[in-house]
Amino acid sequence: MTDDLKIPQYRKWIANNVTLRSPLSINGLRELVLNLFLGRNYRFLTERGTEEKLFITYIWIMKLCKSYKAKYGKDWQIKFLDELIANKIKSKEKTDMTYWLLGLTHKTAANLQISNDDLPAFLAELLQHCRSLFKDMRINSINIMDEAWLLLMAGAATLNIRGSQKAKVGKALERVFLKAALTILGMEYGSNFWLNIGRDIEVEREADAEVQTKRGRIRIEIGLISSGNQEVIEDKINRVGENGVVIFDKIGARSRIYETAKRRRVCLIQIRHNQPLIVLHDHLQPLVNIKLIDIPSEETALRKAISKLPDALFGASSIETRKTKRKT
Repeated sequence: MTDDLKIPQYRKWIANNVTLRSPLSINGLRELVLNLFLGRNYRFLTERGTEEKLFITYIWIMKLCKSYKAKYGKDWQIKFLDELIANKIKSKEKTDMTYWLLGLTHKTAANLQISNDDLPAFLAELLQHCRSLFKDMRINSINIMDEAWLLLMAGAATLNIRGSQKAKVGKALERVFLKAALTILGMEYGSNFWLNIGRDIEVEREADAEVQTKRGRIRIEIGLISSGNQEVIEDKINRVGENGVVIFDKIGARSRIYETAKRRRVCLIQIRHNQPLIVLHDHLQPLVNIKLIDIPSEETALRKAISKLPDALFGASSIETRKTKRKT
């Protein structure tokens, strides 16, 4: 049954054909951070890899469904599900396919409170309903129901893959961006700045970063937020306090966040179409008690600076989600 699922082949297709196959790899994160430092849209890089993975996944789904239809005929979906449930392989691909076959993601199934034991009954009822739509309700397209079923599965796969990629890449990139930016400025992690600070009896809100200044610390919040999420940025402005920094990707033209930030004396840094490192340097230099490194604006010089950063900065320990305690 392992060979029937063609999981090794699917993994090989992805390994050989997806651009930036692992955006959370050291090289992948270096490239994404460089694009952010240059004020570019990092999503152009991740989107191409996501679409390539989607196309490969669609091909995998089509080949499997064609194989099982030829093997079992009319009730191929039910037989396919039976094999998936019986298969002892606990791989992610097998689990994903189990839900995609029903037009679901794992999260959707959980929200609907559909357990694994419920899956066969859910599929049988869904098949009966769809056959009624395609035949009894005179759509007169029962001959292409299987093609429509493939679209149902592809839609579930699309939601699954896009949601997973966006969440993982966004959070990891935010943390690495801050660590790389402050390090390139000449600060030392654990001495001049700290990341991922948990709440405590002194400060009730978590912070993405804190930077040592001449008179204490200031807070930095980052959100790779694009247009249409003004309320998220406003919340971050209220968190950081006076002289704090809020870094974001891009905001809509009609946003009023700059007025809010001005009232609260907060520095806003938009990444897109900007030079965020230079803006951060100019804001922090009068506040901190060390001489910051001047930041080059040219791509070649920035790439060289990023290449000199240690691999450990881009490694798993830099993107973990555990909150650190605030040290005074």
